[in-house]
Amino acid sequence: MSYVLDKPDKSVPSYISKHDSWHEFEHQVDELTRGFICSLFVDAKIPFPLTNLHWKKHDFDKESIPLMSTDCVVSLILDVSSDMINAARESGRKKLFLLVMIKKQVVVPRHEYLAMLKAKEGQEVLHNVEDMIRLQAQGWNFRRSDWEDMANVLRQAGLGDSIKNALDLAAEHATND
Repeated sequence: MSYVLDKPDKSVPSYISKHDSWHEFEHQVDELTRGFICSLFVDAKIPFPLTNLHWKKHDFDKESIPLMSTDCVVSLILDVSSDMINAARESGRKKLFLLVMIKKQVVVPRHEYLAMLKAKEGQEVLHNVEDMIRLQAQGWNFRRSDWEDMANVLRQAGLGDSIKNALDLAAEHATND
């Protein structure tokens, strides 16, 4: 799942990733059925509803085909699979690899996107501070300049004036989540 700007803007990242997962399944091609493909969607535990679906045969295709239902996607996956199976039989191949990517893109207005981007960057900075503290507790010795650099990064991200403020903020977020 990713968030994209309502209008392209090269000055900011093109998307904010929220959820990525990878699921791999092996199955006999002779038993590739509608039921099996449907079970893949269930087994993958996709954390968003499969609505307003679009189909691209290749990721690099510019245009997508709007679809009405998950059933249409299953039919198209079966069509592509069938073509692959027939080509494999003709060439004598025994194994096939089919990659199905499900991407959810949410288009958001610029002000909302920038706020999300700032929050994500803030979380990454807090994570880096936590890593530094964890490493120091394990015996790493950071120079004073390393801590000063991190404090500057915290200030630039709007996370307070000190490492302590950032840790307090991280603890507050952890208890709220």
